[in-house]
Amino acid sequence: MSFAVEVFPTETYPRAAAERIEGALVEAATLVVTGGTTAARIYPQLTLPGSVRDVFFSDERCVPPDHDESNFRMVTEAMPALTADVHRMRGELDPSTAASAYHDQVAPFVTGGFDVMLLGMGADCHIGAMFPGSPALDEARFAAAVDRPDGMKGVTLTPPAMLAADTILLLVTGQGKADAVARVVQGAEPPESCPARLLVDHTDATFLLDEGAAGSLG
Repeated sequence: MSFAVEVFPTETYPRAAAERIEGALVEAATLVVTGGTTAARIYPQLTLPGSVRDVFFSDERCVPPDHDESNFRMVTEAMPALTADVHRMRGELDPSTAASAYHDQVAPFVTGGFDVMLLGMGADCHIGAMFPGSPALDEARFAAAVDRPDGMKGVTLTPPAMLAADTILLLVTGQGKADAVARVVQGAEPPESCPARLLVDHTDATFLLDEGAAGSLG
């Protein structure tokens, strides 16, 4: 298998990506959301269908839910009409405790498969909070505590949880990530050095790019 790629004009990207996500969510009951600046531009444009009953997170920084760096805060402020049950990662807890609690919380849903998972990707090809060389890339449990390169602690979903999603949409924008996109889509690196490559054999993983992020694709 390989990644699908869809490219939208940079100036209309947030709304175009939101519409694409809305299409994927038709009849979906479970959704995993991500943090990041690209997602923060999309979410205010996004209307979740009433079928979405449960919302989960791909990762979170170990901060309280009202902290400026909290993905939970960003998502709930960007989508104030959110009516689904929001299952947040409890960043205010000890990281290992928070990871263990989230593993238990998502386990029944991983078994059934998340319907749609949204992921961002960094210029280093990280997804969730699994950065190059992260021990979480080899974690068998569904959530893991991590040390982030910015010095913060975090919690992330792990490969077994991510690969359980029926549909994965990677939201990536900007010329600064163009080389990373090409490494993932056209390269052959292992996930240890290019974490997003762990999704290469997924049956329905699609990059939603703006023109800048698609700039290095042949």
